[in-house]
Amino acid sequence: MKRFVYLWTAVALFFIGVVACAEEEIFIRGKEKAVKGVVTKESTQGVSFKDGTLFKAETIEDIVYEVNPVAVRLASYRPAVMAERDLLDPAKSKDHKAKLDEAVKKYAEAAAAKIQEPFAKRHAEYKAAVMLARQLTEEGKATDPAITQLKAFKTKHADSWQIASALQLLGRLQLDAKDFEGAKTTYAELSQANVPDDLKQEAQLQVIYVNIRAGKTAEAQTGLTAALQSFPKESKHAVKARVLQAELQLVGKKYDEATKLLRQVTKDTNDKELKALAYNSLGVCLFEQQDYKGARWEFLWVDVVYNQDKNEHAKALYYLWKTFTELGDAEKAQDCREQLLNERAFAGTEWRAKAQKESKGQ
Repeated sequence: MKRFVYLWTAVALFFIGVVACAEEEIFIRGKEKAVKGVVTKESTQGVSFKDGTLFKAETIEDIVYEVNPVAVRLASYRPAVMAERDLLDPAKSKDHKAKLDEAVKKYAEAAAAKIQEPFAKRHAEYKAAVMLARQLTEEGKATDPAITQLKAFKTKHADSWQIASALQLLGRLQLDAKDFEGAKTTYAELSQANVPDDLKQEAQLQVIYVNIRAGKTAEAQTGLTAALQSFPKESKHAVKARVLQAELQLVGKKYDEATKLLRQVTKDTNDKELKALAYNSLGVCLFEQQDYKGARWEFLWVDVVYNQDKNEHAKALYYLWKTFTELGDAEKAQDCREQLLNERAFAGTEWRAKAQKESKGQ
């Protein structure tokens, strides 16, 4: 009997020690290894460890939390984390759909479970919405269920470190679904949230972009005028505003004005992502004028050189597919289409989703 008591005492002490030493893993953008520590504070600004170390929200790629009860950790949360990691492993590409399905299922189970740690519970809800959005987008299905979950998350967790990413994803899904008013509301909310000014300004530009997509040119022009007056002249967002100005000119078929402005942007900036924006817009400008040979070179600049932003790279590949088709080069058109549809880097981009819809039946 004493041995039995001693055994269970030892087991209990072991688990107490595990809980006491439990640490979260924070993955920072651009760094391979996670930083481990005990998270004690979270806000829209970031996450803090027990020792006071602060990680800004915009630098955090993901966090793996220590989840309790143990049954939820082992049955739902950890399997979800491992399935998501497997999605990044090229050696397991053949199991991509199965791993994505498992990640969606297990994160949903974890989100619905009674997780004891509030921060971990919140993150499980966030990941469940994000992975569902990815699954529906890759399958070319309506993203309404993910939109509903993201709306619930941003309402319930407006003070979370994930709020900026949640609002950005929600806005993109609404825009893809042509819910322009919904997307404008979401981006406007982000522009007023307690997040860094860089994100607020980006959201302000997104509101303008939505107005352009919705055909509300007067509202877009008003927004652009305000943005160009408020942003520092040589700032990243001021340059983006000039690209949007050119896109607005494209809507009005003012091709010469748009081309001149975009050519100047490519000369004025050394930022590779901004160059990608400008070259893609130049390509679209030429494509709309049926100058397919000229458009080809603009899109190739993004595909070959300025391909750091996955969404702009995806856009270039989409238009290269269309451009080579118009030029009668079926082989190159097919190569661009297949790269866009099959490379994991483009998962979740609006241009892959667009290509998926247009490729059905081909």
